[in-house]
Amino acid sequence: MSPDRDQGQTRADGQDRVRGRDRAAAQDRAMGQDRVPANRARMSRGRGFIQQLVLLVSLVLLWLMLWDSITVVTVVTGIVLAFVITRVFYLPPVVLSGRFNVWHALVFGLWFLYSVLHASIEVAWYAFRRKAVGAGSVVACDLRTSSDLVLTLIADTASLIPGSIIIDSDRAMGMLYLHFLDCDSEEKVRKAKAQVYYIEELLIRTLGSHRDLAALRARPDPLAEAEGGRS
Repeated sequence: MSPDRDQGQTRADGQDRVRGRDRAAAQDRAMGQDRVPANRARMSRGRGFIQQLVLLVSLVLLWLMLWDSITVVTVVTGIVLAFVITRVFYLPPVVLSGRFNVWHALVFGLWFLYSVLHASIEVAWYAFRRKAVGAGSVVACDLRTSSDLVLTLIADTASLIPGSIIIDSDRAMGMLYLHFLDCDSEEKVRKAKAQVYYIEELLIRTLGSHRDLAALRARPDPLAEAEGGRS
């Protein structure tokens, strides 16, 4: 066999090997592309299940708080009603941030228990003291969060503390309107707003998104902004 023929045969073999590697790489890419949607689908299903579970648990907890009692009957009826509500009525999707800080959750829980106890004693004292209770005020709070879930939790938390109740909310503008008992001076209005903003801060640090955390850093003191002329 001539040297030219040997070289031609070698080049042909090399080209065949290159084409074989190209075909194998193309097959691997195709299989990888098939795996990616499958993985994304599994992740979407898993995330959807977690979101649905969080929604069910939240509805059950809300039912227990409304009854102010934890018994077998209230727990079972809460679970049944949560399933009925999520299956029969349309509910907007609950968008989770994907983060949860245990330490800040503990701080929030302890602060909430202290606030409920302190406010309960204070409101009870209004019924026994001789001095008349001051006029209430409707307070508007310009929140920093863009999460519907966090906004709802802020409203629920503030309403569960005696002496305050949610009146209205503006989801598009991120505003909460609350009525506070014995809130007839600028100092008391400022204190009421500070409480709502502190609730928001605790909840954002607990389960807020990175966008909410950035907004918290950008606006660390909304009260100072209001005094400086922010509407």
